[in-house]
Amino acid sequence: MIMNDSNELLGGKTQDLSPKPVEKKCQDEKETFPDGKIVLLNGTQLDCYPLADEDIETAFQDKFELDTTGQYLTMRKCKPKAMPVSNEWKQMQKQLFIDNAFYLMAHVDRILKDSRMFLAPVAVQSALAYTGTGGFNRPTLGVYLEWWQTCDGAMRIDKKGRRSLIYRLAGSPLSGSNRCSAVREDGKIETVTLSPFINHWSPFIKINTRYTEAKVRYQAYTLQEVLDILHREDNGIVDYNHIITTRFMQHEIDRLSKRVERLTKESSHWHEKYLFALISPKEEKVREFLAEYGKLETRVGQEIEHLKMQKKELKAQLKRGQIDNVSYQRSITPMNKRIEELELQLRRFKNDKLDEIFPTREINSGTIERYFREKGKQ
Repeated sequence: MIMNDSNELLGGKTQDLSPKPVEKKCQDEKETFPDGKIVLLNGTQLDCYPLADEDIETAFQDKFELDTTGQYLTMRKCKPKAMPVSNEWKQMQKQLFIDNAFYLMAHVDRILKDSRMFLAPVAVQSALAYTGTGGFNRPTLGVYLEWWQTCDGAMRIDKKGRRSLIYRLAGSPLSGSNRCSAVREDGKIETVTLSPFINHWSPFIKINTRYTEAKVRYQAYTLQEVLDILHREDNGIVDYNHIITTRFMQHEIDRLSKRVERLTKESSHWHEKYLFALISPKEEKVREFLAEYGKLETRVGQEIEHLKMQKKELKAQLKRGQIDNVSYQRSITPMNKRIEELELQLRRFKNDKLDEIFPTREINSGTIERYFREKGKQ
């Protein structure tokens, strides 16, 4: 059915194709896990190893705060205000992570099975203008692995086919301007711009702060210990280049699939607006058609209902033995034929009128229903 009159729509719900706002969650939202466990993004629960009481650190809050240092308030290429230089150990740990990023990513399945590997600290500090390091503090190896796997663009393939991994985020959460760091498979470091920036830093913060409490409560290997274990288990016989290649391919497929889905929805949204624009100047003709169709539909519907009642009575007579099957078939066959003729008459009237109003045949009854439904909301 289309409608009884031009103002009353019948059946079905309109699909809302308008762009949805990005859902924002409070940065103070705290993830809670079963005691002695952490729950990964994929739902896997890992047993954790509690630290001795004397080794447990005071829980810290890793959240957005206004940066007062001035260190992160500029996105110019010039170096910002000098800050204290990290000690040699931190620099070595940072370089150790960068040098082994691809090797570690190739072992993601193994690392995500051991909480001590997952919680291994990574000495890389990301930051945002205005908020500084809030939300980025004390990232772990598992945080990077989950982010690389789930964030579109965290694993990159450039036009030359070179693969790289984003390992440091730096930019403005307001303007979106950014200068981030990536390591290529050949070990070279490059500065990259991510767009949209929020789609990269927001999921990183969400994942990182998910494990804030676990970082201070449970045991963790050092990055070197993780590498030593992996090297012992490798035994030098696994082709990790193949693993890396397939992981990047799958990441690219997932990224492009999401993009196709988004563009398809956007295209459908604009196509709907285009069809509505075609209906608008012919709205009066459409209303006249709907009024005629409504009258015909009512008349046809009444006759069909009457025929169905007659069919029902004939079937009852057959069951009571008042008529035989031959008489039943002779009587009911013309009724079925008449019902088909009436339904065909209704369809032809609708199609012929729509073709007359919209010769290009781009408009159907469903589009008209949605048009008047949207118009009624205005």
